Amino acid sequence: FNPAGFVSFYMRIWILSDIHVDFIENRKWLDQLSDFEYQDDLLILAGDVTHNLDLFKSTLISLRKKFKMLFFVPGNHDLWLRDDLFSDSLEKFHHIQQFCKSNDIKTSPELVSNNLVNILIVPLFTWYHLPHQTDSLYLTKPGEGSYEEMWNDSYFVKWPSESFKPVEYFLNLNKQQFRSGNADLVITFSHFLARQENMFSNDGRLDREKMKKFDRNPKFNFSMIAGSKLIDEQLRIMGSKIHVYGHQHINHDRIINGVRYVAHCLGYPAERLRGMIEGIEQGLKQIWP
Repeated sequence: FNPAGFVSFYMRIWILSDIHVDFIENRKWLDQLSDFEYQDDLLILAGDVTHNLDLFKSTLISLRKKFKMLFFVPGNHDLWLRDDLFSDSLEKFHHIQQFCKSNDIKTSPELVSNNLVNILIVPLFTWYHLPHQTDSLYLTKPGEGSYEEMWNDSYFVKWPSESFKPVEYFLNLNKQQFRSGNADLVITFSHFLARQENMFSNDGRLDREKMKKFDRNPKFNFSMIAGSKLIDEQLRIMGSKIHVYGHQHINHDRIINGVRYVAHCLGYPAERLRGMIEGIEQGLKQIWP
């Protein structure tokens, strides 16, 4: 935690997540971001870059050069094991942390000053609770199948032991890192969702229409692996007024019980072509000022 922080008289805060640079179209999208326009600005990147470590590192280094500050938390894809470089996903997580630290990519709380407003940016390491676990975001879906068969994390994420509890482990890390500081505004961000409502917009009818149009795998139930209620509990204890998240590949911006929840994902090229990812055609999303 940096109590002094970085001071700027005018700094914009932008957000993005789920950039999936395994796709060349996504790499081109990122390459087209200006090298000059954001030099006084801050980017919050809410996870899912790639499982490929070399590509992961080159992507973050490239993004870091485009912004005054880059904040990051890993998503599930970033912790996939597709080779023998790491014994488990937790080891890869800590390797990523060290890489970020060595390259001035922020993964811990930082107090920044913008136009005399002190803003505390708080990265939250997170994971998801499964349907049988108490704090899951699970909602039943007619015709749903088993997540174990359809969800790649079942094959590519490996924890140190059967008894390892990733949600609790990561939230405890957040607790250890957090200091309230002298902040006028707290902005938190995580890859995974903090509430069931984060999966939906304010318009239930519109959500149902989207489901009919875009749900190409009726057996897959995203809520099984969406996030955890404990994330919301933690961000509210920290005093967050804006929470940024990713993971779902559906963009939302709504206020729930005094907190603004915002998702702005790049997603997969095919999703953008089908019109699934609204607002991304305008580029990065500015959340402050």
